Amino acid sequence: MKLEIESLRALKTVADTGSVNAAADMLCVSRSAVSWKLKRMQERLGTNLLQKDGRGVVLTDSGNELLVYAETILTAHDAATRRFQAIDVSGTVRIGATEGASGPVLEVLAPWARRNTDGVDVRIRVDHPVALAGWLATGEIDLAVTMVLEHDVKPDDELLWPDELVWAHSASGDFAHLKRVPLVTFGRRCFFGAIADRLLTQADVPFDIVLENPSNYGVQMALASGAGIALINRRLLTDQHTEWEPPDTVAQAPELRYVIRAASSEPNELVQMMLTQIRNSFTSAPFRYESPLDAVAADDVTQLVGGSVREQ
Repeated sequence: MKLEIESLRALKTVADTGSVNAAADMLCVSRSAVSWKLKRMQERLGTNLLQKDGRGVVLTDSGNELLVYAETILTAHDAATRRFQAIDVSGTVRIGATEGASGPVLEVLAPWARRNTDGVDVRIRVDHPVALAGWLATGEIDLAVTMVLEHDVKPDDELLWPDELVWAHSASGDFAHLKRVPLVTFGRRCFFGAIADRLLTQADVPFDIVLENPSNYGVQMALASGAGIALINRRLLTDQHTEWEPPDTVAQAPELRYVIRAASSEPNELVQMMLTQIRNSFTSAPFRYESPLDAVAADDVTQLVGGSVREQ
């Protein structure tokens, strides 16, 4: 008995999306193709892998058991494919990425390109979403792995994962009775800072920007030390942070989507190949931003950054 790689991929994608239709869209195949792969695999195994759940589907116990093996097999298969895939095109590809999404780009894509060909030159720049958007508009980069607001997703964007914006501060700080919000941002081009400014201003909540730091680590340290409050994506929170409940007048923060966005609506073969490699780098294995703060004690952070929050 054999288990086909693409049948296992179909199973995993259905498990991730909860729908055969959604899985077909993500895999760029027809619904009948996904159904046929799953049906054939069920017949070979002699057990049901899926069951209906409302308007969608979920895995049975057997399906979940097989999924554990499928994820291991797919991760190994996709890694081997990326490692040995032949490249018969050449040129330069300029890629931009946010700090939080740069891991797989730096760890997987660049080494893969250098191992497999001398004809492809990969240039990578890491910066804030505002900078990446500007470089895309002027053609300074070909691809961006970036974050956008949910309503700003474009039809040609390659969706990676959703994220959520939250207000956060030190887990040990007292921010219950503030007269003015001490706002921490990533600097003048801060994507989150602009949203925080708008939400607080519209709600007539007074605030002061008390600290600007362009790096995720710097903002995490500042929050952990009690320097202030920031609007950040949830994946940056550690056990040294806690969420802040803003006044009821403050509107809910918009949702985020991480996407791969191309500068051209019709990318050339090389850019399209790089886009596929980037997508596979994120989807072949679970990805989570690993914070350096996870290994730093709260007292050490306070000493490094200095200070504690006071009533403003």
